[in-house]
Amino acid sequence: MRKRATIIAIAAVLPLTAGSALAGAGSAAADPNKATVTVTGEVEDCPNGNSPNRVTIETEDGDESKTDKTGVLETSEYSVKFNKISKKGDPAVATVTCKGGGTYTDEFTIKRPKGAGTTQTRDLEAP
Repeated sequence: MRKRATIIAIAAVLPLTAGSALAGAGSAAADPNKATVTVTGEVEDCPNGNSPNRVTIETEDGDESKTDKTGVLETSEYSVKFNKISKKGDPAVATVTCKGGGTYTDEFTIKRPKGAGTTQTRDLEAP
């Protein structure tokens, strides 16, 4: 009988602890008032067949321009951090510079992610 009472007590407490854990997780969400967004993704090869070696993303209003040239050639991946993204988002142009010359562009809007995190994934594709 004692074991049964213990099991019932544990069963009654578990939903309460799970609820408080979920409530704590909700407070770890991204702050919608912070203007920091990291844009990351993969970069497609250039139309001329050359590998990309630099990605520059500039917001349309000219407030920020960020370049990643540290791993693009080896990994075809990029990551840049913006600090002034408005609540409604900011239109941007990504320019991919290719090894041996040539570029291509990709237009998109940088938005503050909803929920947890501050990262927006955007793969850049050649025309």
